[in-house]
Amino acid sequence: MVDHEAIIDRYYEEMFTEGDTDVAEQILAEDVKYHGPRSVTPGTLSSISQVKAFVKRYHSAFPDIEYEVETTFGEGDEYTVRWNSEGTQTEKLFGIEGDGEEFSGTGLNMFQFEDEKITEVWSYWDTLGMVRELGLVSPVGLGPKD
Repeated sequence: MVDHEAIIDRYYEEMFTEGDTDVAEQILAEDVKYHGPRSVTPGTLSSISQVKAFVKRYHSAFPDIEYEVETTFGEGDEYTVRWNSEGTQTEKLFGIEGDGEEFSGTGLNMFQFEDEKITEVWSYWDTLGMVRELGLVSPVGLGPKD
C-alpha cells in the first residue's frame, strides 16, 4: 500500500524546506500540474522541470524557509494538508524586493496521486497576509507598515 502521507512529507521537507529538487522525480509525475495563487506565484505549472524551477527560485528568495505540516487528511488518491511556513526574504521574488523581512504563513494544499506519484497540487495560502508582512500592503484604513 502506498504511503501518501510520507510522499507529502517529502514534498514539504525535502523539496520546499531543504530546497532539494532532485526528489521531484521520485515523488512527482512527469506531467504534474501545480496550481498556485496567481498573485505571488507563476500560477499553473505543468511539468516537473517547471515545478523544480519554481521551487529553486522560491527557495533562493527564502533560503531559511521552513514548512510544518499541521494536519493531513484524505483517502484513496486525494489528500489535503494544512501547513504553516516561516522564512526571511533575501532576494527579489515575483516583483517583491528581498530586504530581509520575515514572514509566516498558513495554507492548504490539495494533492492528487496516481501510480504512487503526485499528479496535481492545488496550493492556497494567505497571500495578502504575506505581502502585508513583507511591507508591501498596509492594513485597510491604516498607514504604511512601521
